[in-house]
Amino acid sequence: MSAETASVLELRAVSCASGFGLPVSAEFAPGRVHLLLGAAGGESSALLRVLGLLDLPETGEVLVEGRPTRELDEEARAGLRAQRFGFVFAAPFLLGSFSVIENVAMPLFKISQVGPEEARRRTERLLAFTEMAEAAEAAIEDLTLRAQYHVAVARGLANEPAILIVENLDGTLAGEELAGFAALLRRVPAEFGATVIATASPAFAVEKEDRVLEIARGVIVRDSALQPEPEA
Repeated sequence: MSAETASVLELRAVSCASGFGLPVSAEFAPGRVHLLLGAAGGESSALLRVLGLLDLPETGEVLVEGRPTRELDEEARAGLRAQRFGFVFAAPFLLGSFSVIENVAMPLFKISQVGPEEARRRTERLLAFTEMAEAAEAAIEDLTLRAQYHVAVARGLANEPAILIVENLDGTLAGEELAGFAALLRRVPAEFGATVIATASPAFAVEKEDRVLEIARGVIVRDSALQPEPEA
């Protein structure tokens, strides 16, 4: 496999009694949106937590940029999560005592320990990308829910992760708000080079460019990379 097509994340015969009992194997190509479709809180959610190194699988291996992770201790796993992953959880989980720009900049000082000039450059770019530049000094409580999710995306990308994990993409937003948020996530690979892996319900409106894995009964029942939808 060439460097251009190498997987940024890979599951090798992974199983987890809380979500999928049969071994699951899958590769996630860089610079793409991958959608795990399934019931909220079910197998897709369990799989996402394993992919994000939040839970350790009972069997099998998770490789991050080719690096095995099963034998890492919790401190090493936490360090790898912080450096190579960004997260947008089912709720935005922003800090109400901080402004928008402070919420985005905080991981830069806490994890990457960048200088003030680099922090300013990154936060300004991220706020512009997420359409939140004009709200940089706003209080979190004054933002709409969609705007809070946009700030959560900016915060998740602050440390320039290889992988952005998005939990329950369509769990709260709907209609035009959901469409706008999904469009933002689909621009992440081209703008920042990060691979997006998100869970969503089976009713979520996928697009042709999305890689879709449908998960049910504890297994991957369809992978669009192997079984693309027929042309209309």
